[in-house]
Amino acid sequence: MIYKTFLRPVLDRLDSETWHHNVKELMHLCEFSGLTLRLLEFAASGGARVRDKRLGVTVAGVPFENPLIVGAGWDKTARAVRALYSLGFAGVEVGSVVERPQGGNPKPRQFMVTPEVCLNSLGLNSPGMDAVFRNLARYGRLDMPVGVNLGINSDTSHEDAPRAYAAVARKFRDNAAYFAINVSSPNTPGLRRLQDRGRLEAIIRAVRESLRDSERPLFVKISPDLATEAIDDVVGVVIDCGISGVIATNTTDSNSVKGKYGTRWEGLRGGISGNDFEYKSLSASIISHIYRTTDGQVEIIGVGGVCDTASALEKLRAGAKALQIVTGLRGEGLSVANSINRGLLGFMDENGIGSLSEITGSGHG
Repeated sequence: MIYKTFLRPVLDRLDSETWHHNVKELMHLCEFSGLTLRLLEFAASGGARVRDKRLGVTVAGVPFENPLIVGAGWDKTARAVRALYSLGFAGVEVGSVVERPQGGNPKPRQFMVTPEVCLNSLGLNSPGMDAVFRNLARYGRLDMPVGVNLGINSDTSHEDAPRAYAAVARKFRDNAAYFAINVSSPNTPGLRRLQDRGRLEAIIRAVRESLRDSERPLFVKISPDLATEAIDDVVGVVIDCGISGVIATNTTDSNSVKGKYGTRWEGLRGGISGNDFEYKSLSASIISHIYRTTDGQVEIIGVGGVCDTASALEKLRAGAKALQIVTGLRGEGLSVANSINRGLLGFMDENGIGSLSEITGSGHG
């Protein structure tokens, strides 16, 4: 309530990308002592992070203390991993990480079209895999799983894409708990064409070869704007290649969604994320489709507008095992993870549910 009443209106007047960078760096500073991390935890939870064994989930063999993961895009450079854990999350997916440093698209490139809905066209800006690797390695042993989202530089050809994705995976093979192949960002020209069956198969084969003997789970992150047939093709590749599953979904570049917020945004480059009803419903319907058509055999991490208990339950019921939050941190504040976890426990208490596994896919009857 304090955040939405007093702090968020101030942040709404500031450049969104600058605000994001400054908050991340402040959280990074909190990591220099146990006391400051404890104070951050107290501020985010009103006491201590929510802990309950009933919230635990295992995704592709990776155990998480609760179902909430900070999604790729929030901490691209692995600068605030331990601080994000203090906020109540069970994991962090860093990146997208690309092979060589790149600045991304021209600024300004990130906008809050409402206090809870973001449009970004960052363009996979990254200091490159070597810098992100150093940031992540400095943590040493962590209390949570860290995933690495794999991207490619904007000047990488489609023919060279398998090698480029594999190079980043190889760099982090001993540091990441799982990997996600990003072929769905709308902010890099041509990237989404890599979701085509033949190209995606080649990428997966190269990444798997680079991870040989490491047994790290591998996911593909897909677009919410794919037609049903294209979704089925991607899922078919996931099954045929024997990888772990799908992260559904990335941001949407639908002009109809953008246009709801005014002519300024319609047709503007970039993807919409956050608490938009159409976007949330679109991602949930894709999760539901994948779960239903694979009989729950493909692991799904759900992302897209998760900001409260209701939106979390929607994606869990649709078939997601775990959930990712990105824009919800901006819309709801640092308490979002603990708030959702408390809400999930309350729902489980009210309905006599003993574990989250009983909720996953329950919307299918």
